[in-house]
Amino acid sequence: MKHRHNFLWTFPRVAIIVFLLVYTINPAPAQTTLPAEDIAEKALAVTVYLEMQDKNGKTLGIGSGFFVKSNLIATNYHVIEGAAKGTAKLVGKNTTYNIEGVTATDKTNDLVLLKVTAYGTKPLSLGDSDKVRIGETVYVAGNPKGLEGTFSDGIISSRRDKLTKERLQMTAPISPGSSGGPVLNRKGEVIGVSFAVYKSLDAQNLNFAIPSTYLQKLLEKSKQAERFPPTISAETYFRWGNAKYKTGDYEGAISDYTTAIRLKSDYIVAYNNRGMAKGLLKRYSDAIEDFDTVIGLQPDYAEAYVARGLMKDQSGQHFAAITDYDTAIRLQPNLAAAYHARGNVKSKLKQYSAAIADYDIAIKLKPSDADTYLRRGIAKHQLEQYSAAITDYDTAIRLQPNLAAAYHARGNVKSKLKQYSAAITDYDTAIRLQPNLAEVYYNRGVSKTFLGQILEGKQDLHTALRLAIKASDANLKTKVEDTLRILNE
Repeated sequence: MKHRHNFLWTFPRVAIIVFLLVYTINPAPAQTTLPAEDIAEKALAVTVYLEMQDKNGKTLGIGSGFFVKSNLIATNYHVIEGAAKGTAKLVGKNTTYNIEGVTATDKTNDLVLLKVTAYGTKPLSLGDSDKVRIGETVYVAGNPKGLEGTFSDGIISSRRDKLTKERLQMTAPISPGSSGGPVLNRKGEVIGVSFAVYKSLDAQNLNFAIPSTYLQKLLEKSKQAERFPPTISAETYFRWGNAKYKTGDYEGAISDYTTAIRLKSDYIVAYNNRGMAKGLLKRYSDAIEDFDTVIGLQPDYAEAYVARGLMKDQSGQHFAAITDYDTAIRLQPNLAAAYHARGNVKSKLKQYSAAIADYDIAIKLKPSDADTYLRRGIAKHQLEQYSAAITDYDTAIRLQPNLAAAYHARGNVKSKLKQYSAAITDYDTAIRLQPNLAEVYYNRGVSKTFLGQILEGKQDLHTALRLAIKASDANLKTKVEDTLRILNE
């Protein structure tokens, strides 16, 4: 009995000891991820807005960066390239640091470390980019288009490796101004530095992260600060050209693209974008030469054939333009822009049924393009398919409510159907959206005269005449003058 009693006493005691040993040796797993709100707070506290200037104080560009040590900021090399000085401002705060110089650069991987004198910052820690998996959630902090302190999320969509330059492609958006910002994992660790690949102006930007392994190696090479790099690369001139293009400074853009091409003679997208800028300045022959070069360097570049076709069309070479569009479609059968453009030329040649067939394909490939519905409606109008034309204009307006040309075109059909009051309503909207359209005033004036509103109609016609003279539109000027002469007889 005594033996049994000792056994019963010993068993629970042994069980308790085993229980304690198990939970001592295998403690509960620590939390490995952080809430997005905490990651945002941590990242934005040490993310900076960079503004770089030349020796004369002119702003060359903006970007993002982040502290990796108490006195070191990491960013993209292209953000500071060619600058003589610059500042780093903590986002959401009035704290601004003068950049004292560069401690290390890696041009191949577009990375640089900047020296500042700062106190009290809590640098972001680096994670292991080699362990990043496709589908993993990531966060990006930066200053897109100068908007300080933006935080967004996405996933790693692919790993790219061109020769030795590995890149992490991601869905998190990167706009101009966000380049150089931190890309973080769910632990709040930096697994990359963000940058966008800018292709031709009509192509989508691709968002990438430069893996943190390259940044770690750069930190190990960091040394005493030196002055900013004196040279500017072709890629930087190309980016500057794109920025000027988007603000309407086409001459400035052409100058930057030309410098980029001088530094890199086979820079295809620089030739392409320079051609587009020349086209907007109506320098069609010069533009065609640029697209000839693009096609010579890359004969299967379908978009370049479309662009060259547009220039030929604008310079009156309609059949040559169609040949270019045919080639683009052969190379890329799903290129909606090529069908749309070919339809436009066929409409000019009064081949309306053939144009409609092209617009049909373009709409099937890209059903959200309001302008294609507008163009198809105009072609149907020419074939006297009035109801079908109005349906297309209705769709165009639904897709793009501020498309003045669609209201104008719909008003023309209603006027043709003698629905003058309804036509005037559409013309009113078109004028409100785009007040300097001479032809809309002309058509509204004519509709008003048909309703017996002669005085109001003449007022519109005189406005149309003034605008036509200002726009050097000789044909419309003559048409307005003839109409006014008839009304005054």
